[in-house]
Amino acid sequence: MRIYISADIEGIAGVVTRDQTLVEGFEYQAARIWMTDSVTAAARAAYASGASEVVIADSHGRGQNLLLERLPREVQLVRAHPRPLSMMQGIEAGSYDGALFIGYHTGATNPEGVLAHTFRSACLREVRVNGVAVPEAGINAAIAGHFDVPVLLVSGDDATIAETKGFLPDIEGVTVKWAHSRQSARTLMPEASYELIAEGVKRAIARRAAIKPYRIAGPVTLDINFLFRQPVEYLAMLKAVERLDAFTIRYVADDILDLQRFLVFALGYSSTLQ
Repeated sequence: MRIYISADIEGIAGVVTRDQTLVEGFEYQAARIWMTDSVTAAARAAYASGASEVVIADSHGRGQNLLLERLPREVQLVRAHPRPLSMMQGIEAGSYDGALFIGYHTGATNPEGVLAHTFRSACLREVRVNGVAVPEAGINAAIAGHFDVPVLLVSGDDATIAETKGFLPDIEGVTVKWAHSRQSARTLMPEASYELIAEGVKRAIARRAAIKPYRIAGPVTLDINFLFRQPVEYLAMLKAVERLDAFTIRYVADDILDLQRFLVFALGYSSTLQ
């Protein structure tokens, strides 16, 4: 049995402000430890449930947050950028029995949730797939589904669990904090959250056969709404891109993988313009 883990930092117990998510920020080093130990708890629970291999994608920011010396020696780790499948890089290699989303957060248009955003808060206002606003978990679950991999579990704040269960109703949800606002929450202590994550992983793996992969059939329409006009002006010069308004472009992808590759390109390019 092979298990894939995609890990972010905003949904980790104890993380409540943007400072904690930035390399130069207050408590970032502590947040790295909490993130690493949350992922370690999930990986060890997967091994205890019969997994023979666990692959982890470090999926926050620059992709170099997890502390290798604190991870189980048996795991494999996807690090750094660029990578075409972004937060799901590695899911394409081999066959997995399930995916786990650790430390996830709500999407940019959700009025609730700690540190809500979609992929890149510095330049994006909203991402829509086939006309519907989607969080990172939505696109990432569809990428897993493309490879016939079901998402078994998500951990994060209460708003994230509710949002994710809106399109993945059968998965396990592990709540590690309760959002008050975008930068405030009532949180479990990290040590307590590790136990809950491990228990959730074991429950999820035990009933993995009942959880179906989430799929979005192609072609897929991607609308990206930027915070600034300049990325739109440049990206709209591409033949395959339609400009919808001053801040929004549209790209019609062949499938969810094509969509993700274009999104990675658009975000990477837009970062050079700021």
